Amino acid sequence: MKTIIEKAKTNYWLQTILNSYSLMFFSLNNVFAIIILLVTLFTPTVGILGLVAVLLINVLAYFIGFNRDEINKGLFGFNALFLGLAMGYEFSFNVSFMALFVAAIITLLLITVWLKGLFAINNLPFLSFPFILTYWAVSLASSNFANIHLDEKHIYTVNEAMLNESSSFYQFIHCMDGINVSPFIFIFFKTLAGTFFQTSILGGVLIALGLLYFSRIAFSLSIIGFALAYFFYSLFGADVTDLNYNLVGSNFIFLAIAIGSFFLIPNIQSYLTVVILVPILILVSISLSKILTVFQLKGYSISFSIVCTAFLFSLNQRWLYKYLTVVAVQYFSAEKTIYKYLNSIQRFKNEHLYKLILPFAGEWFVSQGHDGKITHLGDWSKALDFVIVDSKNNTYREPTNLREGFFKENFYCYNKEIYAPFDGYVYDIIKTVEDNDVGDIDTEHNWGNTVILNHLNGLFSQISHIKKDSFGVFVGQYITKGTYIATCGNSGRSPEPHIHFQLQTMPTVGAKTLAYPIAYFIERNGTQKQLKISDVPTENSFVSNVLVNELLSIAFCFLPGQKIAFKKENSTELITWEVFTNAFNKTYIYCKESNSYAYFVNDGVMLYFTDFEGDTNTLLFNFYLAVYRQLLGYYENMTIKDNVPLIHFNSKWIKFFQDFVAPFYLFTKANHSSTFTYADNMYAPQKLIITTAVTAKIINYTFKKVNFELELKELRLHRFTIHTKNKTETYITQ
Repeated sequence: MKTIIEKAKTNYWLQTILNSYSLMFFSLNNVFAIIILLVTLFTPTVGILGLVAVLLINVLAYFIGFNRDEINKGLFGFNALFLGLAMGYEFSFNVSFMALFVAAIITLLLITVWLKGLFAINNLPFLSFPFILTYWAVSLASSNFANIHLDEKHIYTVNEAMLNESSSFYQFIHCMDGINVSPFIFIFFKTLAGTFFQTSILGGVLIALGLLYFSRIAFSLSIIGFALAYFFYSLFGADVTDLNYNLVGSNFIFLAIAIGSFFLIPNIQSYLTVVILVPILILVSISLSKILTVFQLKGYSISFSIVCTAFLFSLNQRWLYKYLTVVAVQYFSAEKTIYKYLNSIQRFKNEHLYKLILPFAGEWFVSQGHDGKITHLGDWSKALDFVIVDSKNNTYREPTNLREGFFKENFYCYNKEIYAPFDGYVYDIIKTVEDNDVGDIDTEHNWGNTVILNHLNGLFSQISHIKKDSFGVFVGQYITKGTYIATCGNSGRSPEPHIHFQLQTMPTVGAKTLAYPIAYFIERNGTQKQLKISDVPTENSFVSNVLVNELLSIAFCFLPGQKIAFKKENSTELITWEVFTNAFNKTYIYCKESNSYAYFVNDGVMLYFTDFEGDTNTLLFNFYLAVYRQLLGYYENMTIKDNVPLIHFNSKWIKFFQDFVAPFYLFTKANHSSTFTYADNMYAPQKLIITTAVTAKIINYTFKKVNFELELKELRLHRFTIHTKNKTETYITQ
């Protein structure tokens, strides 16, 4: 047990150090962090002081008691790395310098905490402001310290090169300095190296490769940002070589990545925003450098921090959130952000809406839909009328002889139960209108007997033409979805018995209708049944609510605290998961061995996964794909389809090229499908087999596919089988 705890602490501190490096480019990628660390060590003193600064501020923050997760993500460390590299680059090393160095790191910690709290009030990042303010304080004060000396080696670079030309290490790290490339490429690599106070072209190349490995979107934006700076510098007649010095060029790279893909969802609008902000950044950068020169200070990354913060503050003041979408969940990966965002807006665009059901049981016919040509016109166009019809499409049963007469009771829907479409309060009831005889219409009481339900938050539902004296609820009563309300009648302006159903934002009878979807329903056209998700029933179709199946409902009921165990067939390997709910009330399945999370929602009709974080080479990930969207009602031969985020299911090399254009166009797609392939009983199955598949395609070409099979019996998931191209694996629940 002690060894496990010690290992966890070691991993924590190692990850904290690496994140402090990679976060400089808005990343938490370990490979990229190691590359940056190695490049900083091209000048050993500079690199070591950068590392010491990271260690020192993180240890101080940890033992003082600041947020451990924020420390681990490098939020304190990346400014310390900037400061450590800058001080190692500018000052000579001695005992007095080390005392100043420690004081500077403590000052940086205090300023970081102060600015972090100050900026959080307006939901803004503090960026590199702590580094800049601390560096200026050190730079201004050091001129009064006789024992603190500037390191002039970086000023007299020719002498430095002559002194080190015999060093094989120096020759190696500068082996590409004489490469014959265009000035733009040369200055670009020089700028990337200069971000970490290095002068080696090789260092710039390594940083570029690390950036490309971490994110194709961030890599392309770094080139775009720098190219725009290069272009505008040339256009304005400024010296483009200035981009090499004092992190000037780095400001444009940081801005392009931050605005183009980190703080905003990467799309064509965010890229255009970068184009607009670059000349503004040039103005701020050059004007600030003029002011700071008076005080013999360097701006470093201050211009980027000012422009980026000012722009994000401006976005927060918007009334209409169009075009530029601020990232809500930060994944520290532009690709993961865009793929999950695109998938979410397609899958969950109506997730904030109430999950209404149809206000009846069984299958009914939509006699008049939205924008109907009879009475659903103008302000009342978004309403629905429902009736019941027979195999001849008649709404009534014909009398066996003329002496029986023809009455409202002959209509199939007359006196059928009406149920609450969602939870709420009974706001108003009209129940005194007599039902019409067949052929009569009561134009004086247009809506007939009516109930208004208040579903709160500005949503009301109206159900009209109800049978007199059939109400089972009263005004002020709180009812839940599916509660009996009354029965279908023929009151008001109703030529024949039917249910009139509409949603509205006002509590008055006959208010303007609102287009609002039904969460789930089965729509039948002919013999073909189709599941509709967050949709509106179409006119002349047969619709019904989803009939939830007991076996499916219980088998896929994953409750917090529940443990799920699988044993691989013909093996003693046991895999255990546990169900949890986090602070945001999101339920997830957690695999401790792989530290993986599969987030899901079970709304009583559908089980669907919303996200996955962790190791994609695990059983939990395969289960996430297999049960990606599972209907909890049994419908023979019905296929349920959904889209899977490309970040989770794509070919490695195809994804590499897709990443570059993901903000503009997706030429690959990943789809999930689920079909019931076996039931021992059609009406009350005790055993079910569900076949699911996840397929990735380019246009119509399938380049990746995995098939799954789930067997349910004895009110639980019994077997889970994974079929890939090369093998089949079966797991039995324990």
